[in-house]
Formats: sequence, structure tokens, C-alpha cells
Amino acid sequence: MTSQSPGLFVEVGCPVCGERDAKVLRDANYPENASLAELQSAYRASSDHVLLDRVVKCSRCHMVYLSPQLDARLIEGGYEAVEDPVFVAQNPQRIRTFSRSIRSILKQTGLNPKGKRLLDIGCAGGAFLVAAREAGFEVQGVEPSIWLSDYGRKEYQLDIQQGILRPGMFSENSFDVISYWDVIEHISDPKEALALVRSLLKPDGYLWVNYPDIGSLVAKALGWRWPFWLSVHLNYYDRETMSRQLTEAGFSVLSIRPHWQELQLGYILQRAGQLVPPFKILEKTVEAIGLGKMPFNYWMGQTMVLARVLAGKAAR
Repeated sequence: MTSQSPGLFVEVGCPVCGERDAKVLRDANYPENASLAELQSAYRASSDHVLLDRVVKCSRCHMVYLSPQLDARLIEGGYEAVEDPVFVAQNPQRIRTFSRSIRSILKQTGLNPKGKRLLDIGCAGGAFLVAAREAGFEVQGVEPSIWLSDYGRKEYQLDIQQGILRPGMFSENSFDVISYWDVIEHISDPKEALALVRSLLKPDGYLWVNYPDIGSLVAKALGWRWPFWLSVHLNYYDRETMSRQLTEAGFSVLSIRPHWQELQLGYILQRAGQLVPPFKILEKTVEAIGLGKMPFNYWMGQTMVLARVLAGKAAR
């Protein structure tokens, strides 16, 4: 089987406005004899799979995305098979980061988490759900990976449903908050997904979205060496296209701001070394002098959006 085998890839239109006309920014560079298993291996929690797909830019709204894309059912199969103990080993640092973000959001909105229901979509090993539960929310999660969802249930006693969010999984108007942490860029059809999310939120509900911003200064400075250029990322938003995506889905954008992440320095360098080889040397040096586990705050364009259901406006 080759990467060009019929039925593996699907040409798609713009995920924001639906336009089919797009300018090619970068051609695909698939290995000649890549198997389906090799292609699906990109879809794991701590993916270090370099960008192999064709990148295009919408001629109408200027959204950047991948087309063609691996068929959504095959992507789902890749996520389902994820096993990533290296990723969940960083959960203590993620929980601290999420706790700070939650405190900031609650202060901004005045939202009292007591008795409020929160759903985290693509919750991985459950780090955000732990932080939200500690803040006072009643939490549930959805995660496609069998291994990660099982980890979150066993390690943290969380209510996590394994799979992709689908109609009928939860009752309409049943959540006060729904969150997408580093997830929306992975979704084959974000317009459809957001319509479902909106139906699950109460009329005054909130949507929290974190994503890597292609319009950020660091993304522009690094160009194609920006670490978020990955085959696993199907959609590349900036503030304008993200705002349009959410507005057309029936949300009012309240704020957009940078999101700083805390992880262990050794883990950050190990991830970076998969894409930029010189970082492998730095990683070994840091580990040798005992600084590999040192907490390190960094920003590479990650951006946090706070939105709320727009009363009287359904998703388009």
C-alpha cells in the first residue's frame, strides 16, 4: 500500500467558509511506500510526526488547512490506538498550567463552578479534568484513545467516555462549559463539531478553546520550522479565522490571549529534537546536569479563546 492509494485521502474545502478554491502553500511529501499504519501513527497525543501533507490557503477567508487529508475514519482509528506514557508523565505540570488558566477564566467571567457541569473533548489522560474538578466543576470527558481514556479513569477516577463526540452521546443543553484544549486543529470537520457542541451547551454556556496560532509572532518568525506544523494538525487558525469559525457556529468571542504552558524542560527539548536535531544535543546536556525535570514555562503561539453561546443565533 502506498500513501497515494485510492480511498485513503480526501480533498476537502475550507473548514471555515466552505470555499473549494485554495492556493497551495506547500506540496505534499509523503514517503513513496508509506503504509496505512505508518500514516495513522501520526495521530497520537505527543505526535512528533513531521508535516508531510499539502498545505493550502483559502482564497476567500484565508484559512490555512491541509488538503487532501487522510480519511476521517482512518484518522479516528489512529487516535483510538494511541498509547502514550511519555505524554501522561507530564500531567502534573499540565494540571498546574490548567489550574492557573481556570482561575484566570473564573475571575474574568465571574462564573461560580459549584454545581456547574463541564465537558472536555479530547481530554487525553485527564489532566484538565483534574484541574477543573479541583476548581469545583462536575466534570466529564470524551477521548478517542482507548489507552488514554482508561488511564484517566484508573489514575484519577474520572468519568471519561472513550470515542469521538457524536450526536446522542449527551443530552442537549446539559453543560455549562465545554472545552477544546489543543483539539480543534485536529478535527476533520470543525463546523459540524461546533454545531454539536453548541447544542450541548446551556443557553448561557461557555466554550473554551486553546489552539496553536499561525498568526502569532513566533509562528511567523520560525516559518516552516514552527513546531506546530504537523501532519496531525489539519487546521491552522489565526485570530481572525478562529473568530469567524466560532461566530458562524453561534458563539460570541469574549477574549483571545496567549496561553503559556508548563512542562519539564527535558520533555520540551526531547519533543523539539524530533523536529530540529540540534535540540537533541541540548536535551542530553540538560539531562546530564540534572535539569531535565525542571518545570519550564514556554509559549510557541498557543492561544486561548473564551467564547459564549450567542443568544438567538444558531450555527450556520
